[in-house]
Amino acid sequence: MATGEASSKKKYFYNFNYIDPVAETIHSNIKMIISDQIIQNIGSNIEKPENSIKIDLKNQWILPGLINNHCHLSGSGKPLPKFINNDRLVKFIQKRKIFKRIMYNDMKKSAMTALMSGTTTVRSLGEADLSVFDLRDKINSGEELGARIFTAGKAIALKADHGEVISIEITNIEEAKRAVNFLINRGADCIKIMATGAVTGAKTLDSAGKAELSPEIINVICDIAHKHKLKVTAHSEGNEGALNSISGGIDSLEHGSNYDDDILKQMKEKQIGTIPTLAAGHAYSNHSRKETGLTEIEVLNDHRVVKNIDIGLRNAIKFGGILIGAGDDAGIPLVYHGKIAQEITMLHNEYGLSTIKCIQCATINNAKIMGREDKLGSLDNGKFADFIVFAPDRNPLENVDLLFHPDSVYKEGVKIR
Repeated sequence: MATGEASSKKKYFYNFNYIDPVAETIHSNIKMIISDQIIQNIGSNIEKPENSIKIDLKNQWILPGLINNHCHLSGSGKPLPKFINNDRLVKFIQKRKIFKRIMYNDMKKSAMTALMSGTTTVRSLGEADLSVFDLRDKINSGEELGARIFTAGKAIALKADHGEVISIEITNIEEAKRAVNFLINRGADCIKIMATGAVTGAKTLDSAGKAELSPEIINVICDIAHKHKLKVTAHSEGNEGALNSISGGIDSLEHGSNYDDDILKQMKEKQIGTIPTLAAGHAYSNHSRKETGLTEIEVLNDHRVVKNIDIGLRNAIKFGGILIGAGDDAGIPLVYHGKIAQEITMLHNEYGLSTIKCIQCATINNAKIMGREDKLGSLDNGKFADFIVFAPDRNPLENVDLLFHPDSVYKEGVKIR
């Protein structure tokens, strides 16, 4: 990692309380051995290895590093620029070297902001520039410092419905095959499709949530991705689009809709996760058009989508057994990086999930949705040593708002702050 602290020497952490999102309980007086970024052993009866660094955590509370399962690192949270709907101008700008340099630096800043907040891993689901792959690799090698990145690179979308800012546009199955193979060859960690229309770019009152990609196209994309052991997630803000995605073999649904029992039954049986992006909808709904940069049509679409997501999430919680993740769509207007805690607090305050269940959404559930539970989401042997620390008198289970401000952040066993 790009810090002055050596991460290769074995470390022995002791005297801490582990808030376990898998067991949904607290383990007291825990010890943990970390070597080469990975947890070698964790438990209550562990002896200090010879020649290891001894670190007393002084009865503090420890959580796994948080995961933001839906963000756009190339966005800053500022209002959308007026040229964003001019595809010809977008194409021209995206080819400029200075644009690529600006985007790389912006994404680097976003990844660092996330990490400093306690979000040690992010999933990037559509960027304005593919240098996100370079940034990911440099963070992984230690050349750059920031949250660990898993990225789709760009989304795959129906031509003329989403534009080319963060998407590769297609019109048929052959173009879909070329798009997914291009992203896989470029190094995508996952694939994202735009199964329905979106709020941003909506041109009519029913644009957001309108089904776009056919089940046949989705199936082809999923087949290719799954052969390369990659998960596929779908932007889906309507039930028809959700059903198309499910029948096409999707692994998770972004945003959501007013899911009915038929959809929820299939999601439960196939362990299809949902990431409701609550902060995104509320950011648009609770601020003026001047603040967001949205058109009147986009705002009206947002109101409808937010209402349906609310219904669908409540239905999912009531139905039970649905894998609910946490992602805030950071980077879109008025949703800023490093604030995934907002998503967690909304799940708690507005939807009645217990604090540990909310934390579960942003840790182990997110890891499962990403297909990365072997390395992320909890503190277990063989997983990355990513964790956040709270003082003895700041138990986040007693006050979920504390998640906005951890006292310390560790990534791969190295103290970041």
